[in-house]
Amino acid sequence: MRDNKVNLTVIWLFCTFLSIELFLASAEAATCRHTSGKVEGIDETLKGDKAISSLKVNSTILPKHVVCTGKGSRTELREGDVIIRFGSNTVAQQKSKSTYWIHSGSLLFCSLKPTIVTFSSLQSSATFHGRGTIILETTGNGGFKLIPLEVQGHYVTEQGGKKEARAAQLMFVIDKPSKYGDAYDIDLMLMLRSSRLLGMFPDPLPTFERIGLAIYSQELRLKGKYNALIGDAPNKDTVQLWAFEKSQGFESGSKNENRKPSSSKRGFFGRIFGGNRKK
Repeated sequence: MRDNKVNLTVIWLFCTFLSIELFLASAEAATCRHTSGKVEGIDETLKGDKAISSLKVNSTILPKHVVCTGKGSRTELREGDVIIRFGSNTVAQQKSKSTYWIHSGSLLFCSLKPTIVTFSSLQSSATFHGRGTIILETTGNGGFKLIPLEVQGHYVTEQGGKKEARAAQLMFVIDKPSKYGDAYDIDLMLMLRSSRLLGMFPDPLPTFERIGLAIYSQELRLKGKYNALIGDAPNKDTVQLWAFEKSQGFESGSKNENRKPSSSKRGFFGRIFGGNRKK
């Protein structure tokens, strides 16, 4: 009888431990919602060909997986209330819950609920407190740039301290210990029309309307003031600017005098994304 009680206790402890492990694993796991092109996952616990597998819809991505996208490829992951999109030629990893590391390329972070998330690159890191939609792109100096599309919150870096996050204000994060580099006000309409992290996915982001309102608000203030995109930062003292002519089709819609004004919110969103919003 005593042996049976011991066996039952051992089994109960094992089941409890297994349940806890499964709960912790699921709490830090992301699910693939969309892939396009060549997208692979590398399992850091394995070696050789066994470590590499194609990422498919409904695949589970754990902290041990490094996600890699090929040229012209992209993927979308969902982790709880957070959506993460990886752009072309991107190598990145969710190291733990709310901690993302990016080696190269670009990603989009989207959360409707307040959260704390840390972004890090080869050299720099920054923590975001709040909610919103932010694009992150690596730069040649080992840091990265943060591009909030719509946001409510602030950043924290080791050397730069706390700084308010503002929609349409591009912020460079550089050096180790990390600090803030230059900040630039950008034209949201111009950037979004050229961003495949928004225009090349089948489903709109849950923050779609908030992004649209941020663009509308900026258009009223700026009236098509900007005509360039911020490119790479090959070192901490140099920033590339990409200027566009009207014939290239990237100019702000408010500068086109022949275009009829939008008569509804839906028409405005259609103007941003070419009428591809999913009904």
